[in-house]
Amino acid sequence: MGRRLALLIATYEYEDGALQRLTAPAHDAEAFGAVLQDPNIAGFEVTTLLNEPHHVVGEAIADFYRGRHGDDLTLLYFTGHGLKDDDGQLYLAMADTSHNALADTALSAEQINRAMERCASWRKVLILDCCYSGAFPDGWTPKADTTVQTLERFQGRGRTVLTASDATQYSFEGNRVHGQAAQSVFTRYLVQGLREGSADLDGDGDITLDELYNYVHDRVVEEMPQQRPKKQENVEGRIVIARNINWTLPAHLRRALDSPSSNDRLGALDGLTHLHRVGNALVRATAFEELQCLAADDSELVSTAAAERVRALQSGSPDTAPEQHRTLPAPPPARRLGAPASIPPWASRFIPRTRRARIITVGATVLVVAAAVAVLQIGPGLLHGAPGRSASSGSASTLLEQPAAVLTLSPDKTVEGSVDDLAFSPDGTSLAAVGYGDPAVRRWDLKTRRPLTPLTTTSDGVSSVAFSRDGTTLAVGATRGFGSAPTAQVWRLPAGKSLATTKPGTKQGRFSVALSLDGKLLATGGSDGTLRLWNTATGKALPTLTTLQGNWWSRCFCDVAFSPDGKTLAAGGSDKAIQMWDVAKRKFRYSWEGHTEKVSTVAFSPDGHKLASGSPDGTVRLWDLVAGKAMFTLHDPTEGTSVSVTGVAFNPKDNNVLASVNDHGKVLLWNLTTHKAISTRTANHTGLHSVAWSPDGRSLATGDEKDAKVRLWDIAHS
Repeated sequence: MGRRLALLIATYEYEDGALQRLTAPAHDAEAFGAVLQDPNIAGFEVTTLLNEPHHVVGEAIADFYRGRHGDDLTLLYFTGHGLKDDDGQLYLAMADTSHNALADTALSAEQINRAMERCASWRKVLILDCCYSGAFPDGWTPKADTTVQTLERFQGRGRTVLTASDATQYSFEGNRVHGQAAQSVFTRYLVQGLREGSADLDGDGDITLDELYNYVHDRVVEEMPQQRPKKQENVEGRIVIARNINWTLPAHLRRALDSPSSNDRLGALDGLTHLHRVGNALVRATAFEELQCLAADDSELVSTAAAERVRALQSGSPDTAPEQHRTLPAPPPARRLGAPASIPPWASRFIPRTRRARIITVGATVLVVAAAVAVLQIGPGLLHGAPGRSASSGSASTLLEQPAAVLTLSPDKTVEGSVDDLAFSPDGTSLAAVGYGDPAVRRWDLKTRRPLTPLTTTSDGVSSVAFSRDGTTLAVGATRGFGSAPTAQVWRLPAGKSLATTKPGTKQGRFSVALSLDGKLLATGGSDGTLRLWNTATGKALPTLTTLQGNWWSRCFCDVAFSPDGKTLAAGGSDKAIQMWDVAKRKFRYSWEGHTEKVSTVAFSPDGHKLASGSPDGTVRLWDLVAGKAMFTLHDPTEGTSVSVTGVAFNPKDNNVLASVNDHGKVLLWNLTTHKAISTRTANHTGLHSVAWSPDGRSLATGDEKDAKVRLWDIAHS
């Protein structure tokens, strides 16, 4: 099977002032790239270029098509301005394009055509989210300004070309929503159709290029009647672009299978046989399983007919043999233990049809839980006490026998300290914790529960701590007394060798810190309102990313975090916004607003598709990084006034389980599918400052606001 490769090009910043800056392309490319790269959906090898000059993009396109094989699938995507010269030739605008010198500074359609013609692949897809002419309504930003016949420029054998509009229409970006990144109508539906599986129009489990186009076309025209996407193709056979990860048995078949009428169940045979013939591996397996269940039906008529279908499928009858031209990678592994389970076909026979039930799979064992015990919360992420204690007790095991002696301030101090931040090492063998009143970084061996050698700082206290992804680097944000400069310090582990100490040049407060994947970059958010990146080897600062405006005593970046792939930096601040930055380009992408008070904590989901944020306004907000929009708000149910969310963290093994802590001493686990708190525990009667998951998702550590203790919670998985 050939490779699946995608090159995404987005240009939205231009040196030529005559070319209007666009808001959508950056997020369009990010969202489309994420869904294409997802191995469960499309499994492409994705390369993304943002705001590159024309010669860099030209070389990248030539390399992209060079050396390809006949069975490779290539996808080239562009979003940005489309232009034409005085002779009517088509060009795509790059960062250095001058509208007065298109031939020398822009990417021509002819250049793309030549590269595609030399490519040996017989499956080449070109997607252009730009257009070239037509009137447009107020409030919408056009991506081009002249008439050009787009499809005619990209004709050729083995090609499919999708465009956001035809030769007489503009491609519209959509009205910008405050606090969210605008996204192209066309690309938005491309992403939606793939991510949700809604572009699987025939329900066979696969999304073909034709289905994707038809899905996008209808929705774009419905939303923007004056915009008409177009398609041109010259290929043999169909191209499977993605897998429908949300595929389920069609409702009419499920009703027939669950019907008490034997005639209804008998009528389902043809539908199941058809699905087995046309569906992908998941669909065929489901259809075959259902047919096997019917072969054991209590109706002799149904069981006999179903058994004949099963024998025909097993013998490879030409009438029932599945298609063999699938192009996607193998389906993902079976559902892991604890994930939501659908009711197996055979189990439905034994459940009273008037009662609701929950199915739980444990290995090969299936438990049917009837409605009488529906009050029992079943699923991953329940808080339990220490081993051997009742889950309902709400108790937590103390990490160390004498936590106060380890995590309090220095012996000569009498002021109570707090655990401001903590972090597990990536291999899960150790835990690091820091506090405002303690100048040292405290660490413990989690196997023996014994302290490791502390890392000494020259500060009055430490406000934040972070490991690099490989666990070889540790960084902290250290604080000083009022009027003294904070520092960020970096160590090489396990030796604890000091690598660098930053010199920010500010006289205020504290730092929040995050380390890049390789530990070479340190991100800091300061209480002086600055957001910076540092070279960890030298301790030297790169140019400051940004500085918040306002009075020095009221501005700060409260928390920073790198995305799992290390490409994006998120920073929450006192301006109630979350800023998103391109790490490689050191460029601002977009910001989100929604909290009514400062953003005190941010965290990425393990797959990088979601961002969670917490605030003193008592809410946790979820943001969709793929669709570029706010998802929903979780309201902390803790009784009392002025509840402040002080920490959030995703379970590293489950994108739909989130932990949060608040200043009332509460630990909450949230199910992000139901938007409900599935467990709440009280750690103490004061408050919590920090929360972190162990890498295996089985333990949760929380840091106390006043008693300087770290508590380790055991998490039960069903």
